Formats: sequence, structure tokens, C-alpha cells
Amino acid sequence: MLGLDTNVLIRYLTRDDEHQWMQAVKLIQKEERCFVTNIVLCEIVWVLRGKPYHFNKDEILTTLETMLQSPIFEFENRSVVYQALQRTKQGRADFSDYLIGALAHQAGCSQTVTFDRKLREEQGFHCLG
Repeated sequence: MLGLDTNVLIRYLTRDDEHQWMQAVKLIQKEERCFVTNIVLCEIVWVLRGKPYHFNKDEILTTLETMLQSPIFEFENRSVVYQALQRTKQGRADFSDYLIGALAHQAGCSQTVTFDRKLREEQGFHCLG
């Protein structure tokens, strides 16, 4: 199994640099599973949302869902990532917020405490202030 950094996956997903995209495709399609950490998923969201890509929420969620459905990729916590993805679809907060909450819940936490007002009404979160 190979661990993948965010920049390799961004090239693979966006094809914004033809040479690097070809290298990423060759590597990812080698028949060897590729490991994607939670932090890499968060970075993918942040990068795709910003310049120069400007992906909208639906495009980002579709990208993450496609990755989750691919047998090529192995995830740090596939079921937790899926939960965070589903909550992101329905909620107002960011994917990373829901992933933090899902990981905390999996670790046995009763709540995730935050100052993020987008999470004020969300189950499993307690908003201070």
C-alpha cells in the first residue's frame, strides 16, 4: 500500500498539470492500494474550495464520494469519513468540522465542544458563546 499526499491527489483529481497528472495516474492505477489519511481529505476540501479551483460544495462532496466508492483507495476511517460526508450534505458546517465530531464520537466523546456557530444546532456538538 502507498500513502498519498494531498498534492498527488489534487493533480489526479483536477488534471491541472498534465505532466504531474500523468505521473499521479500511473502511480494510482498501479493495482496497489493507496492510503488516504483524514488530514489529506481535509486538505483536499480546502484546496478544491480555494484558488484556482473554486469547487462548490456539491462538487467537493461528489469528489469525496467517488473516492470513497473506489476500491483503489484505503481510508484511515472509511465509515467515519462517510458519516462526516453525509452530515456535510445536510448541515451548514464544513466537512472537517463533521469529521472532527465523528472521530470524537468514535473515540467515546459525548460531545465535541466548539466556538463555531455553524454547529450550534448540530447533534453531538456543544457551541460555547
